[in-house]
Amino acid sequence: MLCCNISNAQQPIDELIASEKSFAKTSREQSTKKAFLAFVDSNCVGFSGGGQVNVFKEWMQRNEDGSKLTWAPEFAIISSSGEMGVTTGPWEYREKSLKDTAVAYGHFTTVWKKNKEGKWKAMFDMGIQYTQKNTNDGTVKKFVLSSTENKSNSTALLMNTEMNFISAFANDKNAALNKAIIPDSWFSINGYVPFKNAAAINAAMDAVPANTAFTSTGLIASNNNDMFAVYGNAQTGDKKQNYMRLWVRQGQEWKLLMMVIH
Repeated sequence: MLCCNISNAQQPIDELIASEKSFAKTSREQSTKKAFLAFVDSNCVGFSGGGQVNVFKEWMQRNEDGSKLTWAPEFAIISSSGEMGVTTGPWEYREKSLKDTAVAYGHFTTVWKKNKEGKWKAMFDMGIQYTQKNTNDGTVKKFVLSSTENKSNSTALLMNTEMNFISAFANDKNAALNKAIIPDSWFSINGYVPFKNAAAINAAMDAVPANTAFTSTGLIASNNNDMFAVYGNAQTGDKKQNYMRLWVRQGQEWKLLMMVIH
């Protein structure tokens, strides 16, 4: 079955959105450090200074202060098995308190998995930054994968999809991207407000340089293998960055629903 974007209530995705909102509420009402320690997994992956880090340990080592990171989801994606999801939305940073004027803006992207206790935990967290304030109207777009077939693809076979894309990108960037994206695809590229559909992506192809070289370092997959996130390093000339791509199954094909580069 094809995956689809639907608007009627789906309990697993509503639980995912509620977890993201609770994460943000804890940061706003208590502290950003307490929020991250409560909602990210102890093995949560992130990037800092171009290198991979353990997000939980990074926040454990930070001192409590009055600075505030605030955010809200605007796009949520969930696997048909209901135990893996991705959220993204705008964030703002204030140096001392919520009363301050925000000094930085961007978009976050978080990959979630349900743990054995049935609680959503962030397994991967990454953000981009841009110069202007960017907010939404409070609604959250939902993308729910609907395949009920349990695909037994190994991690190696899933990663092969990514490696084939990297090879195709190196050969012809535009052709590779146009073949991979779907109407709902979403690209978050550092320095730009996100490109939130295929038309916006096609109009801004130059935001992703053709000479960017990708090297994958990890993968997170849903239980029934209808969705997986792969992350790693992205280098353009001397510029070292990191990336995440979210692949979703549509019929017999893998499609690129999300890409983040910072």
